[in-house]
Amino acid sequence: MKDIALYDAECTLCQKTKKYISSFDWFQTIQWIPLQDYATTQHYKLSIDQKQLRKELHLITHKRQLLRGFYAVRRIMLRCPLLIPFGILAYLPFAGIIGRPLYRYIADRRRLFFRTECEDGKCSIH
Repeated sequence: MKDIALYDAECTLCQKTKKYISSFDWFQTIQWIPLQDYATTQHYKLSIDQKQLRKELHLITHKRQLLRGFYAVRRIMLRCPLLIPFGILAYLPFAGIIGRPLYRYIADRRRLFFRTECEDGKCSIH
């Protein structure tokens, strides 16, 4: 069963992030769903704050557990073969103490890391 990652399909930066992460998902264990589709259908019956949904990556596991931000990324790393060693490190005790602020730092500066701007002005991270 696949995990479901919710992303902003109207945001070119988010589309690039999805493409980048998907390149490591060799066995296609992650299904990417635009948050716009999720917001209109809510076919997974989870209550997710729409404002929060646009701020950080959300992942719905195959057991219907909702993970956000750092916790979503570490789960994704375990699902991608080349990233498994980093995923294991992210599950060490107290990894969240470093991981959560590091995720926030990168998320807030993602334009710098991906060396791109949101060309169409639709990104909700402005």
